[in-house]
Amino acid sequence: MTYTIVLAGYLVVVGFMFITQLIAWRHPHLIAPLGEMLERQMIERTTRVGIIAAWWWCGWHFVFAPPA
Repeated sequence: MTYTIVLAGYLVVVGFMFITQLIAWRHPHLIAPLGEMLERQMIERTTRVGIIAAWWWCGWHFVFAPPA
């Protein structure tokens, strides 16, 4: 039961991200597209390290962790 709720929550978040990206492509003056936003943020070293750490954490917990 909990697994289903968590999975549904993640799917809702991904859905909102997809919708936001579509809006950003159509109206770039309202919302910056993901690529443009990451390009601006990756200028600083601290941000690059943070993004790499976040990807590592996601990979470790969702790819390599054994299912409970």
